[in-house]
Amino acid sequence: MDSIIITAAVILSVISIIELTKFFLAVPSKGSPAYLSVLPIFADDENLADRLEYLAMKNCGRQKIILVKYSSTPEQDVLCSHFIRNDTDAVMLEADELEVYFSDIFSSAKKFQI
Repeated sequence: MDSIIITAAVILSVISIIELTKFFLAVPSKGSPAYLSVLPIFADDENLADRLEYLAMKNCGRQKIILVKYSSTPEQDVLCSHFIRNDTDAVMLEADELEVYFSDIFSSAKKFQI
C-alpha cells in the first residue's frame, strides 16, 4: 500500500514540475492577442510611484502599458511623463481617447492574424 502512495506522489510531482516549467517558459506566439497593462490615474492615488515601479519590473511578455488619466495632479503628470520617457512601450491617454486607442490596436491585430 505504501508503494502505491509513493508511486502516485512521484507521478504527481513530475507532472507538477512539467506544468510549472511549461508555464514559466511559455512564450506568447505572434498570433496571440495583445497583452496590455492598463493603469488608471486618479488625483487621490498616493501610491502611483509604487504602481509604476511595479509595472516597470513586471514585464512578462507585455506589449504595452497604457496610463489613463481620469483626474491627475501636475506632479503625477510629471511622474508619468518620466515613466513614459524611460519605457518605450508606455503611452498616456485621456479617458475619452481610450476607446479609439483600443479599437485601433485590436483592429490592426486582426488584420495581421492568419
